[in-house]
Amino acid sequence: MTGGPADEVASSPVKPTALIGAGADTGAMPAQLPARSGAVDLVRLIAVGAIVAGHAFTKEVTQDWLYTWHVAVFFILTGYLWKPGRMLSAEVSRRALSLGRPYVAAFAVLSVALVVVRPGDAITTIVGAAEGGRHAQMPFVTLWFVSALFFTAVLFRLLERLPNALQWAVGLAGAVIAWTWPEPLSRTPLGIGYVATCLIYLLIGDALRRARDRISRPLTAGAISLAVGVVLVSVGWAAPLDIKLGDNGTPVVSTLASSAISIGLVLLAEGIVRPGRFSRACTLLALPLLTVVLLHPLVLWLDVSPWAQFGIGLVVPLVLGLAALRTPLSPWITGQERVA
Repeated sequence: MTGGPADEVASSPVKPTALIGAGADTGAMPAQLPARSGAVDLVRLIAVGAIVAGHAFTKEVTQDWLYTWHVAVFFILTGYLWKPGRMLSAEVSRRALSLGRPYVAAFAVLSVALVVVRPGDAITTIVGAAEGGRHAQMPFVTLWFVSALFFTAVLFRLLERLPNALQWAVGLAGAVIAWTWPEPLSRTPLGIGYVATCLIYLLIGDALRRARDRISRPLTAGAISLAVGVVLVSVGWAAPLDIKLGDNGTPVVSTLASSAISIGLVLLAEGIVRPGRFSRACTLLALPLLTVVLLHPLVLWLDVSPWAQFGIGLVVPLVLGLAALRTPLSPWITGQERVA
């Protein structure tokens, strides 16, 4: 994924499961990590793994079970970790730094790689990537997610001053528009049209945030939610999503399925993950996930097996991001502040 792979710290509706301080039992971990939910970070790790797998393996293998939720979950997490009351200017600035800097840096790296590997059509491909959204082709195929998250979060910040019912009215209207005219929306500059599809997921995540304190048995609730989503997919009622291509699945049902799976994963993780080394490890590994999302498409050029593409595409950018966390370049490479 930030909601999404980028930093959504200290705004979880539940007490963070990973608080690192001086003298803690950190082993080889940095002396300080941001206060974040290790459970939510575990969900991020699973989702990014699913994104890499979705690109490494054929769609026939991954589409039904991964495309249904592996991107939508990041928008739901953004709503779940939402911090109400922030000024719009602060929201724009925060998102521009945590999402914009890695976007620009990755664009530069991917452009150089493209010129070196495939110079023949590099200029045309780079121009399409600059336009963004559906126009961004290999190796820029994940840039749309970052810009869509930025625009959707900014819009949600604008809407939060409205009564909750009006927020939902706008979100539902956007979803109807997205189901009706998905093709033109996917071709808007920088993918701003994806807001129509993605806003409803922020609202669903925000609703979970509001209701979380009343869920006393997250394991049970999470298992039920996950089962509902799996059933909707397995019986064929919910078609898989491919938001970038303007494929929003089965109207209403696919949104319900992706939300149920995402909510189920969050609640299950919160019911399982406890404070300790595993929780802290999840947080550490989740910090550079935006690096993995943006750079793993380069691996798809390798003439190796899908399993090798998956492993290399996940591990190499992750290691690069972990190393960058300790350097002044971290905000540009990972979207995170430098970790001591």
